[in-house]
Amino acid sequence: MNQLQAFVYFLKRMDIVMLDEILTDDISYCGTTKALFLEKLQDIFVWNLFLENEVLPVQWSETNSNHLQFFCWQSNEYENILLVTSKESGEIISFINKRPHFGYHNSALRIYEDEEIGYVKSAEFIMLQHQSKTAIDEMTDVVYTTELILNWVNQYEILYHEIKDEDDVCKYSNTKYIEEFFWMWESKLYEKESILNYKKAELAVQEYFQLEVEDWLEKYYDFYCREQCPRNTTAQFICEKEYRFSEGKKQYQSKELYFTEKFFELYCNLYDEVYNSQT
Repeated sequence: MNQLQAFVYFLKRMDIVMLDEILTDDISYCGTTKALFLEKLQDIFVWNLFLENEVLPVQWSETNSNHLQFFCWQSNEYENILLVTSKESGEIISFINKRPHFGYHNSALRIYEDEEIGYVKSAEFIMLQHQSKTAIDEMTDVVYTTELILNWVNQYEILYHEIKDEDDVCKYSNTKYIEEFFWMWESKLYEKESILNYKKAELAVQEYFQLEVEDWLEKYYDFYCREQCPRNTTAQFICEKEYRFSEGKKQYQSKELYFTEKFFELYCNLYDEVYNSQT
C-alpha cells in the first residue's frame, strides 16, 4: 500500500493516529501546517460519528480523478473536495482545498487566512481575535433569551465597530473568530431590533383567528414586507406557554422573538395557501 492509498484507507476509517503516522511534514497541506490540517480532519470525524456513521464517506470524483470527496450530510452530497497531487509511486505531494467554505461549521474543511503558513499576526489582530472568540463562546451552547441577546449586542457593539470598515464590511474577512463574530453580531442586532419592535407581531398573531384571511394578509402586508425582512421561518415551536422554540441546534426562550417567528410562519404559510391556490 503506497502513501496515497494509505491516506484514503485511514481517512475512511477516521484513524487520526495512523494519518499522523503516514503523512510527512514535507507535504503541502492546503497552505497550512500538517498539525492544523489533521485537527480540521478530526473535527470532521467528530461530526461523522455524530451522524452515527462507522466510516467516513470518501470517494474519488467521477469527473476529476485527482479530486477526493469526503463527508456527507446526505447520501452522495459531498461536503469537501481535496485536489491531491502525487508522484507515480503514490507519494503525496500536496493537498489543495477545491471547495472553499465560508460558513463556520466544523464539518467543512476551511482554512482561514490567518491559519496559513507565513501569516503574521499583529498585536492588535491578536487582541481582536481573542475578544471575538470570547464573544462567540458566550453565545455558544446557551439558550438565547431576550436579556442575553440585548446585553450581548450592547456589550460587544464597540468591538463590532472596531472590525468594520467605512463600507460596513468586515476588515478581517476570512480570519478565524473575527469574521464569525462580525456576522454573529449583525444577526443578533437583527434579533434585538425584532425584540424592540415585537408588539405588532404579537398583535398580528392574536388577530390571526379574528380577521378574514385576506383582510389579515392585507393589514399586515406592509409590516411583513417593509418593516421586517420578508422571509419564511425555520423555527420549531416547542412550548407556547414558555415561549420556547428552536432553529436548528439553537435554542430560544424569548416572548418577543417567539411572536416574531410565529408571525412569519403564519404569514408565509397563509400567503402561499391563498395566492398559490388562485394560480
